[in-house]
Amino acid sequence: MLVAANRFLSYLWWTACYSAWRGIPKMAEQWRAAGTHASLNGWSFIVFEIASIALLCTAIRLRYALRILASLIITVAATAVFALALSWFKQGVH
Repeated sequence: MLVAANRFLSYLWWTACYSAWRGIPKMAEQWRAAGTHASLNGWSFIVFEIASIALLCTAIRLRYALRILASLIITVAATAVFALALSWFKQGVH
């Protein structure tokens, strides 16, 4: 979930860069690279979130529907907390 949170923050960064650099002729190369980075980080985030849900789903011992719901809630909440903590940490470092 920590890795997923980091990928999510990277996705947000590269998406912002992609939006900011669009239409500026001298930034065309960086714009294309930002689009690639945004796509890679977005898909990585999705894969890590699904892996976290699957891992928690195997670890939690409840009925099937409750197990999926609990793992989904825990994964989303923990990823959000990690993303918030990482953003505070990264802002303090820079």
